[in-house]
Parts: sequence; structure tokens; C-alpha cells
Amino acid sequence: MDRQALKRKLRAKFEATLEQAMDAVATAPDGQWIAGSEWAVRGAFQELLRECFQEMVQARIDRDPAASAGSFSPGGARPGGGPDGAVQGRAARRRAQRGR
Repeated sequence: MDRQALKRKLRAKFEATLEQAMDAVATAPDGQWIAGSEWAVRGAFQELLRECFQEMVQARIDRDPAASAGSFSPGGARPGGGPDGAVQGRAARRRAQRGR
């Protein structure tokens, strides 16, 4: 997908999310405009962030012959444990000290 087509697709997602956020504020109860809509707006834009990043990375993968040959797996298992491969705190220190 070319850059301009991707931008059009992402803009459409943004417009839909903006409508969703505006609806959340508009339907919040009187006297609770912030409390009644803030988390819905945050959630909508967090989902937009995730979707946009996923689309951009996927477009990059689709353009890269090495990635499409299977040498790259953005959603696959990662070394190190957790769902995203991140290890923090004591577990990371224990791993670092194992080799000593």
C-alpha cells in the first residue's frame, strides 16, 4: 500500500474515532461531562493508536520482501516470557545474574 493510501485509511479511522469521542462527551450526564466521558474518549483514542500503529507496521511488512518471506513475525512469541517479551524488575536481574 502506498503512503497516500495508508494516510487516507488512517484519516478515516481518525474521523470515526473523533465522532465516537464527541458522542461520548455529548451523551455524558449534566454535571458529569468529564467524569462521564473521559474514559470513553481515552479508550477510543487508545484503540485508534493501536490500530494506526498496527496498520503502519503491517504496511512496512508488506513492502519488505524479507519480512513477507517469514523472517519477521510482529505477533509471534518472543523470547523472554510475557506476551510482549518484556521482562522487568527482579526477573530481569535474575536472568542477568544466571550467567555469572
